[in-house]
Amino acid sequence: MRRHLLSAFTAIALLGCGIPEEQHQATLDELKKVKAEMAADKKSCSEAKADLDKRNKQLFGENTVMKARLVALGQDLSKLKTQAGAMVEDISSKEKQIAELLKQQEAQKKRAAMFKDLLNKFKAMIDSGQLKVEVRKGRMIVKMSDKILFDPGKDDLKKEGKAALESVTKILVGIQGRAFQVAGHTDNVPIKSKKFRSNWELSTSRAVNVTRFMIENGMDAARLSAAGYGEFDPVGDNSTDDGKQQNRRIEITLMPSLEELPSFGD
Repeated sequence: MRRHLLSAFTAIALLGCGIPEEQHQATLDELKKVKAEMAADKKSCSEAKADLDKRNKQLFGENTVMKARLVALGQDLSKLKTQAGAMVEDISSKEKQIAELLKQQEAQKKRAAMFKDLLNKFKAMIDSGQLKVEVRKGRMIVKMSDKILFDPGKDDLKKEGKAALESVTKILVGIQGRAFQVAGHTDNVPIKSKKFRSNWELSTSRAVNVTRFMIENGMDAARLSAAGYGEFDPVGDNSTDDGKQQNRRIEITLMPSLEELPSFGD
């Protein structure tokens, strides 16, 4: 384009020096051509600039969208991390629950095996009607009727009762890792005795005498406790003679071991 401009100016200069008409017209045509080319170049530059501006705007828009997507992605990742943390805690909690359930299941199996063993050991006495072995309130109990152990309203052990208790003690001594509670129970008929003001005193005195006898026959005193419930823990209906007889009893409860107790904390 510079070459065309130089030619045009040269032609104008020559006109001033007496250049022929034909050459002058050729020079004008050349000048028009140069102007047209310059206009075309200017238009191309404008179009190129417009296109560049458009592309810059598109790029800016794309960058804005990309930034928004990155922000959203970051928020999603944060949520996922939070959810993952909650899931890990939930899994940990469930693993602890499963471990506790397995522990309880194992303890139940041991208790079932012990109960079966207890039934086998007391089978002869159960068959002869001297006692019963049962599970009540989740605890294994050796239950003996007061008819075998005591005379009505008395707390002294009968000869027959001592023989039965001696056999019971020998069996219970062999059960390792267990403590026992000896509990006295009565029916709801008020006692009329100078020695005992209520069924509380009668049931407690009977339990203490059984406990002493067991200690005398080889049971470690540290493994025993005595309690009197009077008429307040019935197993039978006190409105019937049979129910009253069921309630007049001595129960020797196998106390739960530490592993059978529910865990706290954690």
